Amino acid sequence: MAGPTRIVEPVEYNVRDLIIYALGIGSADLRYIYEKHADFAAFPTYPVVLYYKGVSYDALPFPSPILAAFPNPPMQNARGPLDAGITVERLAEIPKQGARLKLAGGAVSAHKKGKGALVERAFDLVDDAGKVYYKFVDASYIVGADGFEDFGPVLTKPVTVPSTPAKHRVETKIDPRAACLYRLSGDYNPLHVDPEFARLAGFDAPILHGKCTFGHATRALLDTLVGGDQRRFRSLQLRLVSPVLPGQTLVTEIWEVSSEDFLFQVLIKETGKMCIGNGRLQLTPASRM
Repeated sequence: MAGPTRIVEPVEYNVRDLIIYALGIGSADLRYIYEKHADFAAFPTYPVVLYYKGVSYDALPFPSPILAAFPNPPMQNARGPLDAGITVERLAEIPKQGARLKLAGGAVSAHKKGKGALVERAFDLVDDAGKVYYKFVDASYIVGADGFEDFGPVLTKPVTVPSTPAKHRVETKIDPRAACLYRLSGDYNPLHVDPEFARLAGFDAPILHGKCTFGHATRALLDTLVGGDQRRFRSLQLRLVSPVLPGQTLVTEIWEVSSEDFLFQVLIKETGKMCIGNGRLQLTPASRM
């Protein structure tokens, strides 16, 4: 079975969007929430929300128009997607004053997994001149999906953390309103705000966006390892293992492979469950700053 053809969609953002995103992942760092700071910049994981936001500056239906433009491969009985993981590689910082760019890509693999399907989409974030800012691999679990043939290699490579104690162990308290604030960046899935919708989906309460959990974890990593300096960010991959509730506490455990290479996992303090696994962060050398 062949995957869909490469699709190109416009995306755009402004300074206000960058600030709202940083607040949504719990940042109080003026470099990301105060536009007049000398080192103001986009937090390095901001571009992942453009896949939901597109060019809109208003509340959006779910799925949003741009999300619908990158459909799943043909499947039967498919229900709402859940974030399953992401790989992000930054080749260049996006303009801090805002920009209109393009997201180019589509589904590159689909494989049966449990009672559903794991679908990977690969994207490039580019400008009109063809400059590539980011490369992403976004993984979604499609509940109930069947009636399709597996295709494509799984792009996300497995990572195993050491059995030795972590070098760093960092706690991050999630604000009870985090999902309500994060959704303003473009992911308006009612699963994250509507209690009745969450119950119908099998959850006791609205859960945190997987990519909001991802953003909180990235912030903890950068704060711990490089004093929050986004310029050091090179790439990150992770797998989302279990949902997080707003108000819970994340415990990020970090192992150092080298001065630019780190493995990590994230636990939920209140339950002891792992919520993020298969984690790897790569930094640019400090000498390049």
